[in-house]
Amino acid sequence: MPGRQLSDANRRPNDLDMNIHLSHDDTARAKFLITLKQRINLGMGTAIRTTFNQTIAPALSRKLGHTLDDLSKDDRKAAKAELEKTDIYKAWAAATYISQGIMWEIVDGALEHDLPRLQNAFDTYSTAPNRRGSLKLNPSLKVPKNISQTEIHRQPGGFCYETNDRDITAGARYNGGGLMYSFGKGRKAQAGKSGGDWVLEQIGELYPDFKPNRILEVGCGTGRNTPAYGKAYPKADIHAIDVAPGLLRWAHAYAESEGVPVHFAQMDATALDYPDESFDLVVSHILGHETTQRGLPMWISEAWRVLKPGGVMFHLDVTIQPGHLKLADLVMNDWQVRFNGEPFWMGFADADFKGIMNKIGIPADAMFAQHLGKGAGVWFCHGARKPKDWSAKTTRAA
Repeated sequence: MPGRQLSDANRRPNDLDMNIHLSHDDTARAKFLITLKQRINLGMGTAIRTTFNQTIAPALSRKLGHTLDDLSKDDRKAAKAELEKTDIYKAWAAATYISQGIMWEIVDGALEHDLPRLQNAFDTYSTAPNRRGSLKLNPSLKVPKNISQTEIHRQPGGFCYETNDRDITAGARYNGGGLMYSFGKGRKAQAGKSGGDWVLEQIGELYPDFKPNRILEVGCGTGRNTPAYGKAYPKADIHAIDVAPGLLRWAHAYAESEGVPVHFAQMDATALDYPDESFDLVVSHILGHETTQRGLPMWISEAWRVLKPGGVMFHLDVTIQPGHLKLADLVMNDWQVRFNGEPFWMGFADADFKGIMNKIGIPADAMFAQHLGKGAGVWFCHGARKPKDWSAKTTRAA
């Protein structure tokens, strides 16, 4: 968060506010961390690209006997071997690792004093007789190991951390860390805007005639984007699912605090409990890069299965694709896979989304997989609109 947003959050008097309230010291630490991450990501990252382009790439091209190709995995491997020898890359890697650890220390420091208030807010919202939405957890759900046994983003305890059946710690950590991480990468928030608002803008441009009545968000996490759909379509029936109970508890309380009725359920996106053709709009926000290569086509197939004829599925994710990024950035992202809690980044980056959708049976003229947006607001988006005369029944990907 920028300093002003941090201070505003700290001054809010509402005890039921579902934002982490930062003390003066928390705010100072967070501002330092954001500046540090920006220096690392934007400053040192630029230096690595310069070193690679001016020194390493020409020498490597001569050695290999061809111009380096951003799409070649062999060239990526060769570039990685050379970059890892440089002092700037070693310094960047160490600084990135350290800064991520500092981020979680700051978040947990704030939660030491604010978690009781946030927990009380969840308890109040979840038991209120006039609550607008609902929360349905499934303790018997077998959560995939890539989520249950992985500390994604190096978040302490991972997304499924909990000490009791009311615990919102995982959601609080994710929410606090996610904001600092995004600003540290140079992304800027627009006041009152969420990723859901951005997706709705893109859908409006692609399909101006589209107005959904029933909406599903898969892999909703802490539900930060979910209320946008209810605000845009106040008469729509909004559902959202995730496998992590602590994230869902936070999401439910946040939606209630926003006054938006959302029905949250603990469910695996690769095996949805909804009937065929039951939603007009199926969306996801940065779900794909947290998914295994086996799971990726499975949940895309499920999203298509539950989509009504004439409906739209729209999935937003990170811009880490070869071709969009050059070799130096791909090497830095490969480091994130090994050392910074992003084990599925490169599998996602190398995935052929049109090929996946083609195998599912999605018509070529109905699908898209492309980068949308401008400047720092560019995202990789994939999805499709199901033909209104669609009659074939999809099956779950093997």
